[in-house]
Amino acid sequence: MEKEAETYGRAYAFFDCDASKQELEKSGSHIRNEAKTPKGLQLLLNEGISGLQLDKTLAEQIQYPDDYRVMSNERIKQGYEKERRPLASMKYVLVATYMGASNDDAANELGDVINVIHKMFNKDQGIFRGSVVYEKEGAYQLRD
Repeated sequence: MEKEAETYGRAYAFFDCDASKQELEKSGSHIRNEAKTPKGLQLLLNEGISGLQLDKTLAEQIQYPDDYRVMSNERIKQGYEKERRPLASMKYVLVATYMGASNDDAANELGDVINVIHKMFNKDQGIFRGSVVYEKEGAYQLRD
């Protein structure tokens, strides 16, 4: 009897955060608890993209400069200037691997984790810089 290959979902969060890597790592279990992450979700935090094994398509896509900010309605009403920078320039990358799940599932769980990180550590709650990226049907997508 052949052993079936184990499936897993993968997603990447490229984001800026006011906390140090050590603060984020120290708070890992609290972050996971607040985000209610499933046991099968593995998270790997990296400062920048250096040292990550990214496929060519993803490595190229994250070099595209765009405005990756998410802003509150209050912040938008105050007015703002466009900001264009690549995801590759964000301070952190959080890689999620979710055993027995799809890339969509991994992206959704990772989005919950990033929301908790933002609420816990970013001084300016009216703006978040970053995005969750995952592969769907052969192309990389930004999570809505």
